[in-house]
Amino acid sequence: MIPVRSVLANALLLAAAIASGAETRVLAPAESDGRALVASVVAGATSDLLVLDGGHARGLRPGAVCTLSRAGSPLGSVIVAESGLARSVALVLELAPGASVAAGDLVSVRANPRL
Repeated sequence: MIPVRSVLANALLLAAAIASGAETRVLAPAESDGRALVASVVAGATSDLLVLDGGHARGLRPGAVCTLSRAGSPLGSVIVAESGLARSVALVLELAPGASVAAGDLVSVRANPRL
């Protein structure tokens, strides 16, 4: 079993690499609503990472526990690992049985972030 600390450390390194190579543009002021769409999914050996199309400007902060949903139906939960102004990277914590994550799914910060 891989320690959680090791997985999170690797996630942060990958998040920094993705964030530094991604071109981001803020075309209009974003509302700080704590929501962002999944831009892409990076499959990992033990957990998947999600690149989110929203960051600090949308209210996403490292450590924020979020609900992952599609068309209003919850799919699971994620935790924000790294956040820039307009992009974030989240680590998938859990998924509903048979669920998968796709670009366009919605991530929303939980009001009460219980795991």
